[in-house]
This record gives sequence, structure tokens and C-alpha cells, in this order.
Amino acid sequence: MNALAATSRSIVANKGYMKFLLGLADTVNEPREQEELTGLLVVQLSNLTKINTAIGYEAGHRASADFGMEIKKMLRSSDWMAALAKDRFAVVLGRIKNAGHLVLAANRIVRLAELVAVSDENTHQLDARVGASMFPDHGTSAEELLRNAELALETAAHNGSIFAIYQESKSQQLTEDWQIEAQLGVGIENNEFNLYYQPKIDARTLLPCGAEGLMRWHSASLGNVSTERFIRIVEQTDYIDAFTNLALHCAARDASEWPEHASRMSVAVNLPPKVIETGNVVASFQHVAAIWGVAIERFTAEVTENGIMETGGAALEVLQQLRDIGVHVSIDDFGTGNSSLAYFKDIPADEVKIDKSFVFGMLEDESSFRLVKTIIDLAHGFGKIVVAEGVETAECVAMLQQLGCDTLQGYYFSKPLPQQEFSRYLCARNECRDSA
Repeated sequence: MNALAATSRSIVANKGYMKFLLGLADTVNEPREQEELTGLLVVQLSNLTKINTAIGYEAGHRASADFGMEIKKMLRSSDWMAALAKDRFAVVLGRIKNAGHLVLAANRIVRLAELVAVSDENTHQLDARVGASMFPDHGTSAEELLRNAELALETAAHNGSIFAIYQESKSQQLTEDWQIEAQLGVGIENNEFNLYYQPKIDARTLLPCGAEGLMRWHSASLGNVSTERFIRIVEQTDYIDAFTNLALHCAARDASEWPEHASRMSVAVNLPPKVIETGNVVASFQHVAAIWGVAIERFTAEVTENGIMETGGAALEVLQQLRDIGVHVSIDDFGTGNSSLAYFKDIPADEVKIDKSFVFGMLEDESSFRLVKTIIDLAHGFGKIVVAEGVETAECVAMLQQLGCDTLQGYYFSKPLPQQEFSRYLCARNECRDSA
């Protein structure tokens, strides 16, 4: 169930919510000066469940009650508050002048949470998150104001921030994200996802030497869903493991059906940082390779430079384990991350992929050209293969060949293709090689 649905049901079932809505309706209907506004803050203790688990429900309940008392102390005569749940409060700010008052109040509430002593040893700290709406800008009824403040709270959680004020555009995006999340399980179960393959081209022969699998989703209820969008949502949900396994199975199945002359060609699968943090992905590669009868050496695991940095030492260990069983490791989007040269030398990888943003501009921009050349020389110095993404012109191909780049990938050779079209592409390229 998504957060908005959960909130809607709790408003119906929770007497605290209903009592609060009646009080908010009275406040909204009070006479006021033309410039005066009413603000609503919905405050959630985002880590109360963890505290309950760590030191007990009694301590968590006491901390929540203390937090509520601290909020009451900061209120003016025109303000009031209500406890909507054990971990959720509503604060009504009457007679404010602008949204800046909401920001000031929210920041003060977040600081109050941090100061509440959660245990005798003071070893835990409350974490608060705040969503805000304002009458009449964000709603003209109590129900609308509460709904929009709740939506702002979910936006804050979605963005990893402590505060958000309602914005219609962000609310629309959040609602659409929830719809996508709600259909993910259905899409996986009904085989609505498929890998499209973009060839990786040997820079010397200009013939395919591998392919990158890129997931596409045509949802029965949503239609074609943006890859960038659903990948971002998948990585934030519990579907991440199932989705990664699906990608591995698709890659192995499809690679096993490629034409005979491409039976040893590599297939690359993108791995999210959360998956790399566990050792389960190593067993997954072994399991999938065995099921489909594909040599494990044909797999390439692509992980972004920033993804490696996010996971730290755990990622390096798992990547080394993948190499130990024969899986090739590729650092994607290289040059856009924050890794240092000292860190780079320790990354267990077979290849680096130069980000397309640098390749696009290398013919016109001197700094991009120098960066591409430096990456190629650096990677070769560490014994790694170099792949250039975003290759779109013959001039770019010639320059990358001159710089000694090993592998090329981009629309100059082919857009990502579904399995059957990609197999035909491989056959056509093979016929060109035979006739040459």
C-alpha cells in the first residue's frame, strides 16, 4: 500500500484524525485579516519504530510524549497542535504572513526532536521530518490542507530531506511515482519487462564484441514507462532484488539464443548499489549461468563510479568475488563520480566506461577531449579496457581510434534493440564481415 492510500484510510479510521479535521475546519473558517494565512505542519518521527525496537516501546512512547510537550511550549496563542498517531503530530499556525513562518517553525521543531532525551544514557536521538501546507494557497478546506501537508511530508521522505512545502508539480510527480511503484510487482509477475541490447563495438575491427542489456517496461496499465524513472523507483523499494534477478535471467536467456558466431559475446547487466552491498549477487550470477547454460565469463557486471563510492568497502569485496568466479566488472559513467586516483587503483574492475557527456563534446571542447584522452591513458596504465559511450559520428569514431580507445558504444552503430532485432543485427554484421 502506498503512503497516500495508508494516510487516507487512517483519516477515516483514526478518531484523532477526525477530531483534528474538525478543529482545523473551525480554524480555517475563523475571521482573519486579508493578509493573514493559516499554516499546517505535519510532523513525523521518522525513526520511532527503530527506537521502539532498540530500547523498548515504553521509552519510545515517553520520548514521543516529551516531544509533543516541547512543541506545545513553542506555540503562540493563535497556534495549536494535535497528536495524530504515536509518531505523527499536526501543528496549526494561525495568523501567519508568509511561507517563511512555516520554514522557521519546521526548523525549530526538527531541532526540538534532536534535543529530546530518548533514554537515560542519551544514546539515541529522535529524527523528525515535516511536511507543510498553507491556507488558502494550498487548499480551501481542512481535508485538502491535511492531504497536501501529508503529500509534502512524503515528498520530503522521497527526497531524503527534513522539510518540504506542498507544490502541485511535486505532488503530481509523487502520485505518478506511487502508481509506478504499485504496478512494479504486477509487471515483474506478468513478464512486462524486457532487455534491449545496444552493441559494444571493437574499435579496431568495428564489429560487435559485446552488448549492454538495458531494461524496458511496457506496462499493461501505464503503457511505456520511462526507464530512468522506474529504475529510480525500483532502487528505493523491496523489488530491487527481484528486479535484478529478472535482468540476469533475461540476459542469460537471450545471450543463449544469439547466433552461433556470437555465442561467446559478452552481455553486460547494470547492478544497483544496494544489490552490490550484499554477497547474494555472486550466487545469483552462478545460479543464472547454470540454469541457462551460459558460460559465466560472458557476463559483465556494470556498476557506476558513484555506486561504488556509496557502498564503500562492501562493494569492493563483492566486485572482487564476482571477478573471482569469472564475471567481468565494468565501472560505468566514469569521470562523473568523486573517486580519487588512490581509490581507483584499488577498484577490482576489468574495464571503465567513459561517460557519454564527455564523448559528446570531445570534438568541439578542448577540456572534454583532454579528459577523454586522460581517462584512456589512465585506464590503460592500470591494465583496464576502455569503453566510450555516446559515439554518434564517424569523426568521433576516428578520434577515439586515434586515442587508442578499445570499445565503442552509441547510436552511430545502433540504438538499443529488442532481442529479435538485435539477433538480426548480429547476423547482418556477420555477413558484412564475411563479405569483406
